[in-house]
Amino acid sequence: MAYRKNAEGKFQYYYKFKKAKTKIIQRDWLKEHKYKQGEFPPEFFENIEKKLTPVRRGYWAYAIDGDGHVRKRGKKLEVIIPLKDREPIQQLADIYGTSISFTEYPDDPNWESTYRTSLTGKRALHFLRLICPYMTEKRKKATECINLSDPNYHPPKIPMDFRKHPELISPHIGMVVGFFDTEGSVGMTPKEQKHTTKKFGERIYTFLAPWVDFSNTDIRPLRKIKKILETWPFKFNPVLRVKSTGNLKKNGEKCKTSYALVISQHQHLLFMKMFSPWILITRKRDYADKFERKKQIYEMCKK
Repeated sequence: MAYRKNAEGKFQYYYKFKKAKTKIIQRDWLKEHKYKQGEFPPEFFENIEKKLTPVRRGYWAYAIDGDGHVRKRGKKLEVIIPLKDREPIQQLADIYGTSISFTEYPDDPNWESTYRTSLTGKRALHFLRLICPYMTEKRKKATECINLSDPNYHPPKIPMDFRKHPELISPHIGMVVGFFDTEGSVGMTPKEQKHTTKKFGERIYTFLAPWVDFSNTDIRPLRKIKKILETWPFKFNPVLRVKSTGNLKKNGEKCKTSYALVISQHQHLLFMKMFSPWILITRKRDYADKFERKKQIYEMCKK
């Protein structure tokens, strides 16, 4: 953040963009195989639909809701997703044959390096049609983009009565996991606790406090995930909280209110074990085993 004088002679804050270094680490498959723009191999999109299973359609719907961008420039569509972890980006790029770029900011260690892939044209349109019914935050924007080529398109409503429609459990699992990979956090923090007894007096014990939560400035996807986790066959009791509000930026503007969906402490291990088979980011998926080892160690200590 920097400042300069405006037309009235007053100092005004503005964003000073950091110098970025971007390199292509995977090239577009269609261009490498010398396909012209708009041309695709036979059964290209049919093969994609086989790879994008219901759980992955739900995953990418909420991954784009979390950290993606859907935009239109005239009649040109573009879907972009940048992440600091490569695994989800790699999977989507491999499915659609898109390129992957890597951007780093050597002048500022506080800015994290990111991987990025983008879908344009027919690939973006095909992708949006598959995931739009499961989207929440960017559902309206995705529908507007699809309507550029199909004015009569309206995304169908997806019911959540899993007893009547058990086949819908898979895409809803994907929705939870997709938002967890992009907007969720998991970890363990060392904490100290005082304990007093007659025999030993006051003692300080150090223990690991785990956490699993989702956070976002839009409360709608968090409410949706909360509803999914509370619906049969899931038996979670997540709590929706206001994470931060009323904070001010350096330029005096008010920050957006941030919300958090917190998984209760006694269900951390259950959540990670249940959803880890579909989590793409390795550093998050590994916490399923870490929570399991912590539980075993604490049970041994009690004995």
